[in-house]
Amino acid sequence: MTDEAWEWESGLREVMTGTATAARVAAPPTEAILRRGRSSLRRRNGLAGSGVLGVVAAAVIAGTSLGAGSADGQGPQAGVVGAGAAVVTLGPASAKTKVVVYDDYRCPPCRQADSGTSAFLEQEADSGRIQVEYRPVNLIDRSGVTPGSGSLAAGNAVQCAAAQGDFSAYRGAVFANQPPETVDAFTASTLIAIARKIPGLDTAAFEKCVDDQPFAAAINLNYDSAFTTLHCEGVPCITVDGKQWTGGVPAGGDLGKTVDDWLVREIAPH
Repeated sequence: MTDEAWEWESGLREVMTGTATAARVAAPPTEAILRRGRSSLRRRNGLAGSGVLGVVAAAVIAGTSLGAGSADGQGPQAGVVGAGAAVVTLGPASAKTKVVVYDDYRCPPCRQADSGTSAFLEQEADSGRIQVEYRPVNLIDRSGVTPGSGSLAAGNAVQCAAAQGDFSAYRGAVFANQPPETVDAFTASTLIAIARKIPGLDTAAFEKCVDDQPFAAAINLNYDSAFTTLHCEGVPCITVDGKQWTGGVPAGGDLGKTVDDWLVREIAPH
């Protein structure tokens, strides 16, 4: 086995056995290396067909272990959930309440909802009361009216920032720099320029992640999960323990406050 394959397999084993104590970052291996590593680890651990290997392998490929974040699991994590879907998780796995947010960085209502809900959700996650999953989708890119690739590029870039511990700051900055919905302006150069405003984020590793888009396939899977499995009517699509927000906003109303009020009501009884 090559040194690259050994490094990848070692990182994968640490994550799967729970011995990785911090973010385990490794350079993404080539497909040939991945095939050898997958085959070897399946044989050694009897995981063929379990589905677990694909989940953890994708996290290591993306350059971030599932153990990233604080020691108790409450810190932000850029990892993989389910069948390889890109996700940033806040709050402990032991939390009684789980909130899932599907959104699109080209989507104005997503920006509006986030402006009213992010502080509350982060506070509740920090307290350990809830676990929040943020899952980017590329709905606007797929629109026949406003097609493009900015939703996917921005979603990938936010995952890249989360891998370096700058999820909240960069997510907020991307939303703050959101172009009009009809303008597909989230290019790699634009997203890197946004990162330069956040101290320490614009590294060579971050720029490579933005350019290579290792989370692209996972973001497409998020789309499938949101609109095929959950039957979301649009974004933001937010659930609390599986209950989906379906409320409307009165004319001239504040979407962020409306969604935040709903979240407070749904989370309070738990």
